[in-house]
Amino acid sequence: MRKLALLLATLFLVANGCVISPRRTVNDSGSGGSNSEFSLSANPTSQSISAGAAATFTISVQAVNGFTGTVTLSASSTSSSVVASFDATSITGGSGSAVLTVSTTSATPSGNVTITVTASDTTNNVSQKVSVTASVQGTASTASALVPAGCVNSPAGSGIQRVSLPFTPEAHGFMATFDATSSTSTIDASLGFFSQTPGPHPSLSEFIHFSPAGFIQAANGDVLVPSNVLYAAGQPYHFRMTENLPAATYSLFVTPPGATEIPLGTNLQAPSDQRGVTTLTGWGLLVNGPDGATLSVCNFALR
Repeated sequence: MRKLALLLATLFLVANGCVISPRRTVNDSGSGGSNSEFSLSANPTSQSISAGAAATFTISVQAVNGFTGTVTLSASSTSSSVVASFDATSITGGSGSAVLTVSTTSATPSGNVTITVTASDTTNNVSQKVSVTASVQGTASTASALVPAGCVNSPAGSGIQRVSLPFTPEAHGFMATFDATSSTSTIDASLGFFSQTPGPHPSLSEFIHFSPAGFIQAANGDVLVPSNVLYAAGQPYHFRMTENLPAATYSLFVTPPGATEIPLGTNLQAPSDQRGVTTLTGWGLLVNGPDGATLSVCNFALR
């Protein structure tokens, strides 16, 4: 009798133009993911920040199933002394990215702080979350630190990846060391530094270029120096760079796997937008192509 009643009720709803839709399920994972409309990701997912400094993360929204709506971004922090803000709080057209700035104060205690980013399509009541970690360090008292622990991976088309320095380099200059690995021998990628400039998006001054022709090049001013140093896919190349900030010059060296150190250039001119600066605030990388290519920078150290 119950089955007959259920059948009659279903026939009544259909006859009157009513359709019972299945409930939409949303992936609400803290590590990011996708739902029926868009996916959400962060790059990098963790950074070290000295107390009183700030760091930036790129938050990306990618449309799924032809989604073209508007996604609103918000962020919350597990620490009241760590503030998260966006350069843009909404992304239109289904896909796009925004820069998340995580700011600390000199009183922020050391430890890991989780910042949760929520992307919402309020029209269809769909949301997605992703979390990033800020590892807050006490005010720097030593002249050496790793930023961040691990690697920063930059896929083609993800835009400039910005990483804050753990402390302000001394006025006379600094030495930086790191390892860079390309997923392909035809990548078009740049590595460089940021100086203090107005606005939320300081430009990336290119010092190192991985060319699509397969060579590693250094910049002399705003021109790339010809090079015969080849790079291979999947192989780490160790870089050592020294910069004289007052003179706006630098020297760059690379050690290929299993080989000795090779100078890419000595006493080169810094890019024009770095001349006259007294300090730097971060480093970054940008991959222009090809599609599917990734550049990874690991073990960045500043001395």
